[in-house]
Amino acid sequence: MGIATLYRHFPSRDELAEAVYQSKLDEVTARVRDRAGDHEALAALRAWVEEFASFILVKRGMMDTLRAAWHSVIPHASVAAARTADVVAVFLAAGAADGSIRDDADPMDVTVAILALLSTAPPDDPGTRAMRLLELFVDGLAASAKRSN
Repeated sequence: MGIATLYRHFPSRDELAEAVYQSKLDEVTARVRDRAGDHEALAALRAWVEEFASFILVKRGMMDTLRAAWHSVIPHASVAAARTADVVAVFLAAGAADGSIRDDADPMDVTVAILALLSTAPPDDPGTRAMRLLELFVDGLAASAKRSN
């Protein structure tokens, strides 16, 4: 594909990065849903977080581009975060329904936390610490982790 054709479809680098991101998000989500089957929602969410994190950690440039877009004033900047929160919301709703995930988790809060934890991995690091932090975070979403007031 030529550069002119590319720019006709994606006027900016941010829009191209977002289109690639959305395609990969759909791919990761479909792969996890196919494998999850009848597993409880917390297990499916854990699998999705692992797949999503692996994608983001491999594509470090993608994370930098998306982070810049999410913090910019470009009107479409929040689309990627909103789409991710929509995916997370499905897992959270299923978990609230099957009792495996606490019912007070906000999809955008969970999305922001996942992205923040992924950003802890320096460029030359495979993301081992980020993956451990994500595991702790997902454990905290379990219904059994909810504190009573």
